[in-house]
Parts: sequence; structure tokens; C-alpha cells
Amino acid sequence: MVIEGKKILPLRVLCRPFSTVYKSPDEASGTARENVAAFTSFYVYTRPSAEEREMENGWYEVGTDNRGSTIGWMKSSDVFEWKQTMCLAYTHPQDRKPVLMFEGRAPLDALLGKPQAERVSEAEKLYQTIAAGAPPADFPVVSVEPQKYIDMSDQFYLLPILSFGTVELDGREGRVVQLAAVTKSGPGAREKSDIRSNPGYLQEATSSSTQVSPEDLKDLKIDIVWVMDTTVSMRPYIQKTMQVVRDVSEQITLDTNVAKGMKFGIWGYRDPADMIPGIGYTTNNYTPKLQGVGDFMQTLAGVDVTQVDSEDYAEDVFSGMADAIQNTQWTPGAIRFLILVGDAPGHELGHKFNASGQDELTIRNFANDQSAYIFAVHVKNPKAKQQYHDAAERQFKELSRNKGTSGQAAYWSVFSDDMDGFTSISMDVATRITNLMSGAMKGSVPTAAAAGGEMAGLNSSPAASPAPAASASAASAAAPGSQVMDEVVRAALVEWIGSKTGAQAPRDIVAWAVDKDLLNPAMQSMEVRLLVTKNQLDSLKTVLDEIMAAGLRGQISSEKFFDALQATSAAAARDPEKIKNASRLADTGLVPEFLDGLPYKSQLMDMSNELWDAMGVDGQDSFLDQLDARVKTYQEIHDSPALWVELNKGDDPDEFVYPISLELLP
Repeated sequence: MVIEGKKILPLRVLCRPFSTVYKSPDEASGTARENVAAFTSFYVYTRPSAEEREMENGWYEVGTDNRGSTIGWMKSSDVFEWKQTMCLAYTHPQDRKPVLMFEGRAPLDALLGKPQAERVSEAEKLYQTIAAGAPPADFPVVSVEPQKYIDMSDQFYLLPILSFGTVELDGREGRVVQLAAVTKSGPGAREKSDIRSNPGYLQEATSSSTQVSPEDLKDLKIDIVWVMDTTVSMRPYIQKTMQVVRDVSEQITLDTNVAKGMKFGIWGYRDPADMIPGIGYTTNNYTPKLQGVGDFMQTLAGVDVTQVDSEDYAEDVFSGMADAIQNTQWTPGAIRFLILVGDAPGHELGHKFNASGQDELTIRNFANDQSAYIFAVHVKNPKAKQQYHDAAERQFKELSRNKGTSGQAAYWSVFSDDMDGFTSISMDVATRITNLMSGAMKGSVPTAAAAGGEMAGLNSSPAASPAPAASASAASAAAPGSQVMDEVVRAALVEWIGSKTGAQAPRDIVAWAVDKDLLNPAMQSMEVRLLVTKNQLDSLKTVLDEIMAAGLRGQISSEKFFDALQATSAAAARDPEKIKNASRLADTGLVPEFLDGLPYKSQLMDMSNELWDAMGVDGQDSFLDQLDARVKTYQEIHDSPALWVELNKGDDPDEFVYPISLELLP
């Protein structure tokens, strides 16, 4: 069977843990497979009626592929229909309320339909009831997102979207979703996370985001990696960086336990070495293995600038950041901080000196996946043109919009003749990180600056009380952006605690929720992801390569976009007439069907001859450069084994999945 409204995309079901495949639609018929693993996906050959699906008393005939390999029948209560392979992922929990999961849609719709003040008041009452620890049997909320950060790479969870609709909250568009909560096999995999009947899960879910045992805190490790422009104009700041690290080392080495848990590294970046003779390198990792403070001081003494100047003002910032994120030999289990220092913007997409083919948006997404938190220090040369300052500020701000910080940028600028200002900013960032380390080693974790993320009525455990060491100096506290610094450091720690404690998502429930914070809809509480296999990602990359080739061909030959596309090798195996007569790219049959119907706006899918012509050469170049950045990002994802998830034991590696953000789709 195919998904309703689709032509070829097959309907599949996702198995709950410990489910059974029977020989016929009767439990007495005997079993074909027992204890089927969670996440196992089967193709549907016979589907129950709508009424049977609603009552969960029908049967599905299932198979291992869509070519007729049926294996038996499964009960409706053992599977979820998975129509779009879309799923949800919780955003960082800092400074927002946990997601409430309603048993039915009606009470959620009623809440969302109330005026703002009344909605906020009613939602707060729901949170207070949950925090009190004994919700009544008729409580409309069946489950709640844990307050701790859930590390999807360690505790993989799946929130498949069964259906969705749109809603407006305080002038912002949100999505109301029916979701299924599924976790991998385990002793409690079929233990429903119903907070009305499962006090164990309720206690787990309402545990503070910073609640952690002192013993776990002793394992805290932090990596700080500097990413620096090493061109001629940056010589005095490299020297200042050495001074900053020297000053910080005097503080952290007073506590030998802290010193053992902190490592440093530095990357330099310039412009492409293969295009500018004598420049030395494009990027260089001066610390192939991260170092303690003593060794790092010696390494810094050997960092110098190039003797050959670049051809223009911009530098290859994006190659430096991409290599530092992906190729640093990070300490296993450590919090990752990067400090970007530069006086020039990065080359935009399509520029011959942008060796990575990336931009600030794709690198920010990759940093999120790699749990890398970025600070950016922009050194402004008063003699530089304003356009360079503006471009660097835009890029550095986007790179430093870390998850869990409400979209604020951990960005600071200082003029190049203000050496004291540079020292102050760098010292402030480093001091806050090291003070966090020192406080945590003593068994203390700083509390949130705002109470937005914690459940009303809950307090942190004694182990999570603020430590005197976690406070910055009075001078630092008054510095611009000091609150952002604290938020970045705390967000990183909240993620580390969630990973360390093994926080788990709700399981074995079907519920309704909204993807915005009920109290502050400006905060996104869940983000839509598309679960793609390696094969699907490869097919998407191939299609984009063909579309880029067609675009370049059209520019050279002045052909219409679809005429050029018709001549590509991908089109040769399709229906050339369908491509030629299509009104937009989505109608050509070239774009993989799994992209159709997703809840995001796609310039690619809407591309037409008219739109292509209206773009002009500059607009066309920008469009093709954006596609090229996506292709390069897909290759990075493809080549990063840690990002891929084996849903079922024994899956072919090409069937491993990755929950890609809609922002990375073309």
C-alpha cells in the first residue's frame, strides 16, 4: 500500500518494543516472529479500517520490503503508522517550559484557543499540578518532556509525527502534532510514560535539568579550542591570546583536579594554500592532541602569522570553523567550547577562496549536531570598510547562536586599537568557563538566570545549588554580554548533565502537543526533522548535483531551466517530456518523493522557468551556491559515523538513519 495522496511512497509501520508477528490475523495462529525490536519498520500490504485503527483492535499484513515479501500479521496495538518519516526532536530545554503531551486533541485545542493571559494562567496550573507530584486520573496531560537534556546520540528516541496542523499563538505560527513516543528495546520500553499512573517516570521527568550527583560532577571535562585568523593583521592578537591563556592558567592550576580535566587546542586559518603561493596553509591544527595548560603554552609560542598577505580582506573563516568542529581530537565525554577570533569576514558561498563550500548557517547546524558551543570575538580594524565589518558581524553572530540561548549570539566586537578590551573579553569568556569547572568539581552547579526552564514548585538538589566560584568578578559581570556568556556555559553544562545521567524521552504513548512554549511561543520547544537513510541522502545529493549542472548549462547556453535539466544524465532515465512540460521542479519527478509535503518552504521545489529567469545571473549564482553548500554538508554528514543510527540490529549501513533538520533541506 502507498501513503494516501502519494504515487509511489510506500506506507510503513513502526513497531513498538517486544511486538509479535503472527502467521494470520489471529493470535491462535502461531507466531512468525517474536520480540520484534523497537523501531523495526515494515511495509504494509493490508490495512485495518479507520474504526479498527482508532480502537487499536485491527490487523496489519506486513512485509520486509515493497516487492511482495510478506511475513505475517501484526496487531494495531503493536505498531504506529508512519506516513512521512517525519519526526520531532526536543530543542535545548534551557529557559523554556517542558513540552506537555495531551491525551486527546480537544483539551489542547481548548487551551490554545484561549486569550494569551488566560492560556498562560491555565498552562501554569498544569505545570504546578505536575510539579506537585500527583496528577489526578482525569488529568488531560498524559505525559511530559523531562526537564533534563536528552542526548539523542546516546539515548536515541523517536517522536514520529502521525498527523499535524497549524495554529497561531500570539501572532506566531506553530504546529499542533499528534506524535508517538518510542524508545529502543529495554526493560521499560513498553512501560508507558503516563504521569498519572507511572510515578517513577513522573519523578524522573520532573528532576531539575542541573540535578546531578557530586560523584558524576567529578568526571566533568572541558575542551577549549581557539580558532584564529593567522594572517598578518592578526599578529598582536595571537600574542594577546597567549597572555590570556597564561593568566587563566594561573587560576586553574591552583586546583590540580581542575587542571587535569581541562584541555586546550588551537587552529589557524588563512586563505586556500593551493591558490595563494607562500601563504603556508588553509587551516592548520597546532594541537593534533589537545593539551594541558603547560604544553599548550609552549605550543602557542610557535603559532605565528603568514609572511604572505591575502589577496583581499576576507579570509577562509568557514574552513577554519568546519575543520575545528569536525577534525579536533575532542576528549571523549568533554564539554566542547570553541572561541573564534578574527578581524575579517569569511568568503561567501561561491567565492573561489571558500574552500569548504560552507556558510555560517550550515556550520551552525553542524556545530549543534557535534555539541560544540561557540564564542565569537570580532576584532574591528578602524581602517577597514564598513561593509567588511557588517559582513563579519552577521557571520560571527550566526555562528555563535548556540542552542539553549534563546537565539542570542555569543558575539563581541572590539576595535583593534583597544588591546585592553580584547584582553578583557577573552579573559571573561575563559574565566567563566574555568569557574564553572572549579565550581562543579566542588559539587555545585550554577542555577538558571531565569526560571523559565524549570517546573514551577521544583528546586534543584543540594548538589545543584549555585557555587561562589561560579560567579564572575564584579567587573566581568558588568561587561556587555556577560549574561549571554553565562547562558552559553550553562547550556553546555545542562547538555553534559543530561548525557551523563542518561535522561530518557517518554515512551510507548500516543499524544497531542504543540511545538511552541505554551507560556512564551517565541520559544521553539520541538523541531521537525526528517529521518533519512544513507541511500536517501545519497539520492538527494545526486539530484542536487544534476540540478546544479543544469543551472550552469542554462547560464552558459541561455537555455530555459527545464530544457537544460532535461539534458542531464539523471533526466535521461526519467520522462524527458514530463520534465520539459513541468511548471515547477516538484512536478518533474526528479526530486525524491520523500521531500514532497513536508512543512517547510522550499525554493527548490517551487523553481520554474519564470522564477529562474527572474532571478538574474546574480540570483541564480546565489541559488546554485546554496545548493552546493547543502551537497557539501550532506557529504560531511555521510562521512560522520557517529551521526548515524542503526534502528534495528543487523541493518545494512546504507539503511542507517539520520534525523536531518528541515533547515538543511534544499
